[in-house]
Amino acid sequence: MEHPSAEHAFATLLGESAVPLLKEQGFRKRKLTFTRERDGLVDVINLQRSAGNSHESIRFYVNCGVYSVEFDRVIGRTPQQRPSEVDCQYRRRIESIATGIGPHVTMHADTDVPAAADELRAALTSALAVMGQLRGPDDIARSVGSDIDFDVLRYRLATRDESGAREQYIRARSRFGAEDRWPRLEEQFRKAADFYDVAILDREPR
Repeated sequence: MEHPSAEHAFATLLGESAVPLLKEQGFRKRKLTFTRERDGLVDVINLQRSAGNSHESIRFYVNCGVYSVEFDRVIGRTPQQRPSEVDCQYRRRIESIATGIGPHVTMHADTDVPAAADELRAALTSALAVMGQLRGPDDIARSVGSDIDFDVLRYRLATRDESGAREQYIRARSRFGAEDRWPRLEEQFRKAADFYDVAILDREPR
């Protein structure tokens, strides 16, 4: 099936994949962002269009996130009423949590839209299953991949997960300790630990 433009192909793709699937799963659409509330969490799917798009080609990325109101409360941050993907404590590009999809999707006027829609639906279904495994802020803290995510560190310290905070520091030191920026990173660990009156920097890795 041919389409008069990449823009038309993109719109048709969404109408045959993301929009009906996410609506069926309880999401609400606002522009290219879909959100769903569940038990104190907000699931967010964002379709990020590339800045270099043209009449002939539309490229976009699929960003996935899970936001926890309680997580923000625990670390002393004002909870977001309408969190966007960048507000989520858990953030992933879809290709890192779903199979069968690359780092971006590119639509042209002559793209096989039904085939692309099948791939996007399958990837979104897989991503939602992964996101659904996160049941609360503790799950989010355990699932964040970066050991220099200091919001996660503050959450662990605030909830008295001292062993988790120490392990995060030790992993960060092991990975980044030889870099020029490590003294600055270590100072952030120190300040957070001092704020919560927890010692996490004085133990050597075993």
